[in-house]
Amino acid sequence: MATDRGGIPPTTLQQIRDTVDIVDVVSRYVTLSKVGQNHRGLCPFHNEKTPSFNVNPGKQMFYCFGCGTGGDVFSFLMNRERFSFVEAVNELAQQAGIELPTTSIQRTSGFDRDQRKTLEHLHRLAHAWFQQNLHESTQGQGALTYLQDRGLALDTVKDFGVGYALPSWDGLLHYLCKNGAKAADLLQAGLVVAKQPSTSGESKRDGYYDRFRSRVMVPIMDLRGNVIAFGGRILEEGTPKYLNSPETPLFNKGRNLFGMDRAREAASQLNNLLIVEGYFDVMVLHQHGIRHAVAPLGTALTAEHVSLLRRFVKNVVLMFDGDAAGLGATLRTMDVFINTGVTVKVVRLPAGEDPDSYVRAHGGDQVLALQQQARPLVEFAVEQCLEGATKASVEERTRRVDDVLRILAKVSHPIEKEEYFKQVAERLGISQSLLMQRSPVLLARQVSRDSRQQSSPNLPARGRVQDQKGSREERDLVTLLIQGMIEPDQILALRPEDFLNPEYRRLVTMSLAHVNQDGVFDSEALLAEAAMNQDFSALVAQLSVSEQHFDDCRDYVKGCLNVLERRRLKTTLDELIARLRIAEREHHVEQIAEINAEIDSLREQKAGLAISPQA
Repeated sequence: MATDRGGIPPTTLQQIRDTVDIVDVVSRYVTLSKVGQNHRGLCPFHNEKTPSFNVNPGKQMFYCFGCGTGGDVFSFLMNRERFSFVEAVNELAQQAGIELPTTSIQRTSGFDRDQRKTLEHLHRLAHAWFQQNLHESTQGQGALTYLQDRGLALDTVKDFGVGYALPSWDGLLHYLCKNGAKAADLLQAGLVVAKQPSTSGESKRDGYYDRFRSRVMVPIMDLRGNVIAFGGRILEEGTPKYLNSPETPLFNKGRNLFGMDRAREAASQLNNLLIVEGYFDVMVLHQHGIRHAVAPLGTALTAEHVSLLRRFVKNVVLMFDGDAAGLGATLRTMDVFINTGVTVKVVRLPAGEDPDSYVRAHGGDQVLALQQQARPLVEFAVEQCLEGATKASVEERTRRVDDVLRILAKVSHPIEKEEYFKQVAERLGISQSLLMQRSPVLLARQVSRDSRQQSSPNLPARGRVQDQKGSREERDLVTLLIQGMIEPDQILALRPEDFLNPEYRRLVTMSLAHVNQDGVFDSEALLAEAAMNQDFSALVAQLSVSEQHFDDCRDYVKGCLNVLERRRLKTTLDELIARLRIAEREHHVEQIAEINAEIDSLREQKAGLAISPQA
């Protein structure tokens, strides 16, 4: 799958690659030693005792032979810092002093870069004002007492940057305007609300009022730790109890998770993320040492949430409230996670408990123990549908069966699905064959929709580049090609169809697109193209850092080409011999003569080729 370039021109990306030294970037995280043409060290992406992590300065690529992670300098930051591609480009562009085109930023984020800086600045000012209100104002003392009553220690309150919005209608508005803010920017930031049009001659500033009043204010951060929004919990009577910032150019609640900036490191180490329901759940859990907890922002989990968390982990545990609403929230996540490569398990808390109350009553160790007992999401969902079903009416049992069948339609593994059918049949005293007959009738339309969803590409899981099927000659030719060690006349002799391995064949096809009529190969252009394609970046990185030595490289390449040619000729000969036998059976004299002539010609060509080179 190609990586989203965010509208950044390829020439700009190549300028960044040419300016930034991958060895310098990686050396900030890994101690490297020069070994041959590469620099080598302990891999930052998995635990190892013997260095298998290689960086090639010539190709500006890295690859770990232990875990299979590889790519260019952008890929390294994306894997190490869990940046998106655009975030990695911005980070390296700043380090290199390269100005990114404004049109790229606009296409990426939907608004001007200077305007983004303005809105970030306004959020920093608002955050400081909310914190000052909580800790230094008389009115803030009540909010601080509320937080402490909710089980939050003062250190946790300060660590999460919790604040307080005063009851006044325009306290924040006046504070920010005194610091040079424009009312229109405050409106775009979601910090103020516009009043209804009036003919009273109000000033532009008087036409707005604070969005948040008399609320405990929890800052919402992006992955870099920048405040991009706020969540407010009302202290007095009123609705809504919780109020989030509206969606703005900085903030999209369907793409952000509360606490992700803090949980990312612990989650990556554990390869596990604990998803709970609210801000206070996250803060109290972190206070008790559960530092891999996050929460959605007043919305159900979305596909974009899954894309975000998949950058950090492959395992997720859901721990929602033990009431009916929490159960419903858990079951609604199934469609979001299906076919994403993320393993999802569920912890059901006792009735009346939420993660906040449970960890305060039982401690962090007990929460971790519950997490270890988490059940797979499908198993949990089936169990909830069947709970109490044996005593239900026939109509109710039929409805529940249909609910279960809808759930099981999402299970792709046939053995797992059959086992669930068996359990449901035994539980309800229904014939398993009847369940299996009912399923396609009930779910025909749903299966069609699921099939369309499954056809959408998913990000491939990071992992070892598997040993490629195909000959040693195919592997060596592709490796030498990428490393720029094949001469122009031999490059022109490469034929993609001679490569049995589909990935090698595609790499040769991609490479030949960067070869001019004289056989000169632009390897940098290929590396840049491969770096944008997650299906090939690790493989190209692996081949780029591979070290091979031949006494006579040209002669070795010639031998490899001959092996592939002999193999192709043999395949053609086999096909001709099969056609000859058919012609002989059917007594087609002229056709027999023509085929025999072709066979003789091919045999002469094959005999004239050199024998396979020796390793």
